[in-house]
Amino acid sequence: MTEPEKMENAVQPKGWFSALPRPIYKTLEKVDAENPWFEVYKLPADVYAIYEPGQFQEVISFLVLGSEKAVLIDTGMGMGNIKSVTDKLTDKQVSVLNTHSHFDHIGDNYRYAEVAVYDNPETIKTLTTGAGHERLKRNVEGDSVWLPYPEGFDPNNYVIPGKAPTRLLHDGEVIDLGNRELEVIHTPGHSDDSVMFLDRKNGILFTGDTYYPAPLYAHTGTSNVKTYAATMAKVAKLTPEIKSIYPSHNEPIVSPEVLPKVAAALQAVLAGGHPYKVDNSGLRRYDFGGNLSVITKDE
Repeated sequence: MTEPEKMENAVQPKGWFSALPRPIYKTLEKVDAENPWFEVYKLPADVYAIYEPGQFQEVISFLVLGSEKAVLIDTGMGMGNIKSVTDKLTDKQVSVLNTHSHFDHIGDNYRYAEVAVYDNPETIKTLTTGAGHERLKRNVEGDSVWLPYPEGFDPNNYVIPGKAPTRLLHDGEVIDLGNRELEVIHTPGHSDDSVMFLDRKNGILFTGDTYYPAPLYAHTGTSNVKTYAATMAKVAKLTPEIKSIYPSHNEPIVSPEVLPKVAAALQAVLAGGHPYKVDNSGLRRYDFGGNLSVITKDE
């Protein structure tokens, strides 16, 4: 059997920021965020993408407006004050919907009165406890951050304050914003508590970390490749209903044609036989062309 090719780092390559700015952002309507840590883009159907390009995660949160209510899908890294941005974008009271409980999606939960997350005991504990500096510090060291830190942010004291969820979400639940509904779809695989939000009326699928245009993580925490493959097989069936995917990292809008490709890639990983590279920390990266890759633990 041929030995797999070696690579230095499957997750965070050196000089990752050399790919920025990503070309898609030149095609979108940019809005003044009045906060230099964030870039804000107006997307179709009353949605704003709030992007943090200065940190490796390149996390994207989405402000979704209904006629009566507004929600913020995830709250980012918690390095800059995302509430200062949403306060400028809408007069409506904003509540939070978390796609899952990883640190880069819950950083500013504590700034909002109402926070909803999937009903999972460990998730509730994570949100309520927050995250301490020892867990987070590597994300603000070295070239993990390449732009100036936000005003007032101290990397030596980076923590995420706890915020207990005020609402628990369940598969199939519908969130009514007034003339707009978001359907909760439980999508375990990247994590046990991952959910997507489907806006059927506008044909938009907010995919969280279950899909984004970069190597997909199937190696952390409660990740499970078998579960992930089953989830994406289910999600791929929605493709005819969807006009656009709004992922939580790197690019805020992607064609839904990628969904069956992701499902097939995960099935290929599960089946074995697809070539992969192994990095210095013992992770495998399976590449499928374009921006589609899957990272798993080496066996």
